[in-house]
Amino acid sequence: MLQSLTIKNIALIDNLTIDLSTGFNVLTGETGAGKSLIIDSLALLLGEKADKSLISYGENFASVEAVFETNSCAILDKLEEFGLDRENTIVIFRKLSNDGKNECRVNGKTFTLSMLKALTAPLMDLHGQFQHQEILKTSNQLKTLDDFGGSEIKIAKEKYKTLYHKLNSIKKELASFNFDSRDREKLIDLYSYQINEIEEANFKDGEEESLKEFRVRVLNQEKIALSLERVNSYFEGAGENYGILGLIKKADVEIADVLKYLPEASELAERLNSARYEIQDIAETVESLKDGLEFDEYSAIENEKRLDLLTSLKKKYGANIAEINEYLEKIKKDYEKLLNSAEVIEKLEKEKLEVSNMLFECAKHLSNLRRKTAEDFTQKVKNELAELSMKGSKFEIDFSFVTEEMADETGFDKIEFMFTANSGQPLRPLNKVASGGEMSRFMLAVKNITADIDNVDTMIFDEIDTGISGDTANVLARKLAKIGKKHQVVCVTHLAQVASFGASHYYISKAENNGVTRTSLKVLDYENRVREIARIIGGAISDFSINHAKLMLDAGINADLD
Repeated sequence: MLQSLTIKNIALIDNLTIDLSTGFNVLTGETGAGKSLIIDSLALLLGEKADKSLISYGENFASVEAVFETNSCAILDKLEEFGLDRENTIVIFRKLSNDGKNECRVNGKTFTLSMLKALTAPLMDLHGQFQHQEILKTSNQLKTLDDFGGSEIKIAKEKYKTLYHKLNSIKKELASFNFDSRDREKLIDLYSYQINEIEEANFKDGEEESLKEFRVRVLNQEKIALSLERVNSYFEGAGENYGILGLIKKADVEIADVLKYLPEASELAERLNSARYEIQDIAETVESLKDGLEFDEYSAIENEKRLDLLTSLKKKYGANIAEINEYLEKIKKDYEKLLNSAEVIEKLEKEKLEVSNMLFECAKHLSNLRRKTAEDFTQKVKNELAELSMKGSKFEIDFSFVTEEMADETGFDKIEFMFTANSGQPLRPLNKVASGGEMSRFMLAVKNITADIDNVDTMIFDEIDTGISGDTANVLARKLAKIGKKHQVVCVTHLAQVASFGASHYYISKAENNGVTRTSLKVLDYENRVREIARIIGGAISDFSINHAKLMLDAGINADLD
């Protein structure tokens, strides 16, 4: 729901914050007080193109900020899609500047207008500004009808969707065989050559590292040998010089003599003896490494050939041995498929025909369910419109059954809501209806029917009471209040009946101060609501109008909407 709206420098509004409530919120005020500016501000949050003329005279910028709270998975998924955390609180900020710059942020991240529209579509519907109404899109009209149809349509849609994707998968696989016999033979020869080349090379994981290590050893053979020779001389000694081993032996003899007179030196003798064995083992290992350094020229040449072969394969088939072997497995499968293409194609064509027939039957069943649902939905909309003093209006759902090639995962049905508000006028697509008030009442009729299944959190109604009075006004008010039990509703109204049913009432006014006219807003308590409703009723405020207004307000507050 929309928790708060802050508007700065929009026409007559210099700085205005509205804290909205759950349920049914009404906004009233004198003509020209600035109610339309609230709607214009909300439209900016929905991605409406910015008009610099909205910026207050003498100011360099205008801005609108809204705070929403939502638990909708669809909205949270959108946040994640756009790289934001799945936070229940959403802050949307829009700024217009005189230099033409347009700033738009959601939870601090810059958004494009198209991203903003995608995010706010399930957050808020603005009825009266046609371009913001999701139901004007034929795809959403179909979704509305399907949701109204309930579980039976949902089950049929899921079955159809499964078959639709299965058929597309078969078609995609068949398309991979889209070549003539000469191309087929060329591919078979190519794959055969590549398979033989990779399999004959028979590179194993980790082999490249081993080959490179061997190359390093060959290239540095002389240096390694010299170093090991010097180390060996340190152990064995040279000429008259004792090596490490000789010195340890001499020390061992001396310690043995000491033991005759100093028994406590026995531990030292044991340690020296252990060191002698350890040094002897190290010396033998060095000698073994030195002896094993002999590399024959043939091994070195073969190692280089192996590395060259690997470099050649990496250029053709992958960046490393793992990728080369992965490519091998892939082309082996493709090779087998090509060798047996005739049989595979025949099998796929047969499966395609079977799935296509099943899909068509499933699509017909789904279409029949939709047409049956459409009859009930259409009649309910007509009944709602009649109650809203639109008895001359007509509403129908236009169906067309497309071909398999034109179908999508929703089915073979293409539908469009057709509407006219006046007798004698032809039905036209809903998005061609001109009157804002008539359109708003139509939307109210639909929303009253679909309130339980509609996923839009907040609904804004503007101009909905145009041309309405008397009993119809009471019906309109009750319907808005009823929707307010399921959704947050914000309605700009001129009708006392509608104002009486509001759970929260906001009064918009304008006043001149030091030669500057500004719009302001306040939340009305019970007594002030009575006076405002008395004003809307018309004429001078009197005891009679106050009593009348009080009766209306009490009736609205205590109305049984079930």
